[in-house]
Amino acid sequence: MACCSSDDEVSCCNDSKHTKFSYFGPRLVPFLKTACIYMILVPEINPPNVVVAILKCLPTLSLCIFVLWYDGFSFTSKNNYSRRILGGLLLSMLGDICLVYADEGYFLHGVAAFGLAHIMYIFAFGFYPLRASLYLKLSPISFLIYWYIYNGLSGIALKVAVLMYILLILFMNWRALAKIKCLGDVRDGVNGKSHKKWTELVACLGAISFCVSDACLAINRFHSDVPHQRWIVMTTYYLAQLGFALSVVKHREIKRRKLMRKKTDSVTPAGSGMDISAPVPVIGEKDKSE
Repeated sequence: MACCSSDDEVSCCNDSKHTKFSYFGPRLVPFLKTACIYMILVPEINPPNVVVAILKCLPTLSLCIFVLWYDGFSFTSKNNYSRRILGGLLLSMLGDICLVYADEGYFLHGVAAFGLAHIMYIFAFGFYPLRASLYLKLSPISFLIYWYIYNGLSGIALKVAVLMYILLILFMNWRALAKIKCLGDVRDGVNGKSHKKWTELVACLGAISFCVSDACLAINRFHSDVPHQRWIVMTTYYLAQLGFALSVVKHREIKRRKLMRKKTDSVTPAGSGMDISAPVPVIGEKDKSE
């Protein structure tokens, strides 16, 4: 089996069945079906009810099941990345339910739930490499959106809540985009040359899609009507959650490779100088040349 070991953090096998789309692709069919059902059956203007809330949450729920299936149906997994992504998806479902009843006073509850989801995603993506300059480049876009919708925000609580949320989603985008160091990484991810870069790329695209979804939602709610806003908001939102869920694919390979490395280290003590690839002589066998 050919392995790609160009990065010390991840030395995963591109030929492993666990990283092939044919292996995990069929598990995404429920997500695609439930997303289509929601988009087709639920009208753009609808009264808040339990059926709408369930249909809206089903695609994200199917992604939760995908994450659990891929990393094992256990909430005690040592794979912190997968569990943090799962936590973000579950909190997003809570936010979806609150936003269904937004007109009944649950909008801020939804903002809080999605804010906590972004915190889970931030800790999943980590803080290395830092790339502080990227944060400074992304900041003007976020504050421009806030300035654009500011006059439509009524009350100090709403203004503060929306500002805090914008800062959180800015931070989440920064941590996701920080993993992509150059255009070469993007090409490797698109061309399939680097499995690690492919999974980091879908996470990055997911973060950008989330930002587009929330920006469209905020402009439509607090400034002016956006044509076909529901299709734009929900399509980009579901694509964002799909990107986050797919990004767990690499971490099963990381875990598997680390376990293999530990087993090798336990057989061959460090510093022994023993080459485990060398043939082992048979004890008691005489040299035929004698």
